[in-house]
Amino acid sequence: MDSTIVTAMAATLGSFVGAAASIATTWIGQYTESKHSHAEWKLRERESLYKEFVAEASRLAVDALTRSMERPDQIIKLYEVLSRIRLISREEVVWQGKACCRRIIEQYGKPKLTTDQLCAAIAADRVDELDPLRAFSGACRNELIAGRG
Repeated sequence: MDSTIVTAMAATLGSFVGAAASIATTWIGQYTESKHSHAEWKLRERESLYKEFVAEASRLAVDALTRSMERPDQIIKLYEVLSRIRLISREEVVWQGKACCRRIIEQYGKPKLTTDQLCAAIAADRVDELDPLRAFSGACRNELIAGRG
């Protein structure tokens, strides 16, 4: 074979391999970045839903300690957020969320605390008994840590 043909074929083949490597590297980089961005978005969505649930549950928990449930629809927003959490979270978080809702509803049926009784519970370090969110927030924390790792 003529040496100019071999040289031309080697140059063409080298250009082809170089272009293919460049395309593959770019594709892999874009794929990895897209996958990372999607995981970060899912994590932020979970955090947002957990914050929304905690805010609503906290409001209702305080209300349940001091007042009777005047309208059952007060608790619906909490279940609405829990339903959205159910779509994207692990079973442990959902289970703890349901347990939190149940504890809040049960608290509405218990005798109401006065300010003095509430202060006494805090002074006696019995706050955990009054905190329906403790297990839920722990499950959320574990899931978020696992999602970052």
